[in-house]
Amino acid sequence: MSVVVAIISTVLGSVACVPEGTERTDTACTSQTFDLNNHAEPLGSSKALIQAFDDAADRKLDVTTMAETAGRANWSFGWDRVFYLGPAMTDEYLKSVSAADLRLVCFLGLPQRSSNSDLRAPHATVFMADGKPVQAVWWKAQDPSLSLGPHGFVQPDTPIRYDPESGTMRAD
Repeated sequence: MSVVVAIISTVLGSVACVPEGTERTDTACTSQTFDLNNHAEPLGSSKALIQAFDDAADRKLDVTTMAETAGRANWSFGWDRVFYLGPAMTDEYLKSVSAADLRLVCFLGLPQRSSNSDLRAPHATVFMADGKPVQAVWWKAQDPSLSLGPHGFVQPDTPIRYDPESGTMRAD
């Protein structure tokens, strides 16, 4: 089983990606991993959250927030940030979106590029609390209804607006 690991470290301010098929050599991560494929849903149903964003996009909702949309999906508010993880993440990108309070975590099961270049690869949004990942939501549709836009992460009060060009709800 191939494992791709991203290490986010605020102490060192660096991020390292281990290429697919290589062995993980860091010992600091062995007890601090977050498996993006773990289907635990402590905050709420991933399906309900995706549906709430689908509904907002279908209604062309002018503006909302992450917290309001999560509330419509009956999610608990045990999170303070949503982080985007896409296929082929680069060290530079992960560094640019790492917030100061993120604690060292190795993400297992990072999104992979699709072998079919005509298909969009799935991505994940990771809901964080106090610098630690709580729940991952996979966006597998070819036209997902949520885009974090140029932001690497958003907070509960981040405005999310309908974008008529893409037909998605997009973070301001």
